[in-house]
Amino acid sequence: MGRVERNGQADFRRSQLAAARGRVLEIGAGSGLSVPHYPETVDELVLLEPNPAFHRRLAEAADALPVRTSIVDADAHRLPFPDSSFDTVTASLVFCSIDDPERVLAEVNRVLRPGGRFLFHEHVRGGAVRGVIQDVLTPLQRRLADGCHANRDFEALLAASPLDVVTVAHERMPTAIPTIVPLVIGAAERRVETDMPLTAATSGRASSG
Repeated sequence: MGRVERNGQADFRRSQLAAARGRVLEIGAGSGLSVPHYPETVDELVLLEPNPAFHRRLAEAADALPVRTSIVDADAHRLPFPDSSFDTVTASLVFCSIDDPERVLAEVNRVLRPGGRFLFHEHVRGGAVRGVIQDVLTPLQRRLADGCHANRDFEALLAASPLDVVTVAHERMPTAIPTIVPLVIGAAERRVETDMPLTAATSGRASSG
């Protein structure tokens, strides 16, 4: 990943995270490759990483930030935070290896404040020919790359989630590995509920006017 980062992946992370603001949760923070790219608009950064092998390097990356940071060892399928806890949730190259991505997207929606943004940066299922290649190679990739599903259709999962997709840019990961070349970078938003229930009192006021 170091070579991929130097070849342009770091620029994708910077672009993804430019809109992060307020209290931020990163899901699957790994060794902290995204951490240096958070902008000054972040007030607090919570890094969720269930693999303790990454915690030391993640803490070193977080210590360089001028904002309060914390590392949480927890499962993204059951986020240990109250509803509407975060202004921003981010994920980078994570959803390929999550067991139940639909449930995690529902959890992301739950912990976001209304109007809060989910900033994503994921490799996705390719077109017809590449998709077939991914289908063939995914069983091997899952064994070699910590459960990575190269053929997972993240865009379809996101479209079916409670989140409203705001922007999606299609890019190419700077790597020669054919199964993970297609990338999407973008943002989705927790819906702001504006419809007020029609009560007897409001109905009476409306009819008397």
